[in-house]
Amino acid sequence: MMDKIIEAVKSIISPEQSWSAFVMKITSLIVVAIIGYIGFQQYTTLDEEIDTEIPIVEVYENDPEKQIKVEDLITKLIRSNRDIESVWLYDWIDARNIVPLYNEPRNSTDLLPTGYWMEGDEYVIGHFVLSQCTSLDRDVPNTACPIMSSEDAWGVLLVTFQDGVTPDLKTTKATAMKISEILYLINR
Repeated sequence: MMDKIIEAVKSIISPEQSWSAFVMKITSLIVVAIIGYIGFQQYTTLDEEIDTEIPIVEVYENDPEKQIKVEDLITKLIRSNRDIESVWLYDWIDARNIVPLYNEPRNSTDLLPTGYWMEGDEYVIGHFVLSQCTSLDRDVPNTACPIMSSEDAWGVLLVTFQDGVTPDLKTTKATAMKISEILYLINR
């Protein structure tokens, strides 16, 4: 048995009648080895696929630790800027419904009290789908950023500011991106 394996290796490595035939044989061997390696890698990671396209509530149910991390991050955001009046995290379950998950302070005014997008918010939805921050058309200065998974927006971080203050887009966007990373980062 071992003699046959040694003979097979010798026939693969042995020089041919010309250099071009030898190079073609070695190149073919390398291509077959690479294809085999890629196929094996795909096969071994086949069962590790995790569905990341789920609402935030389901992410919280699957990993309660993530909820604690997100709430801590929101608390740090509100404490980092005295001009912030409130911070709201909404779960965007489907195209129409938006559910508040967390807000600080608890007695703050909800800018989406019905659980639905209001008339005139259509342009905002387009920004969120394209992973862009914007502001809601309300009387209160605000900034809203999407909470993104790898393919879609699954939530909204809404920060309201005191009257007369220019909303701080950078910290809101950075916090939304960090929340997205906490919730939807695929660990491999």
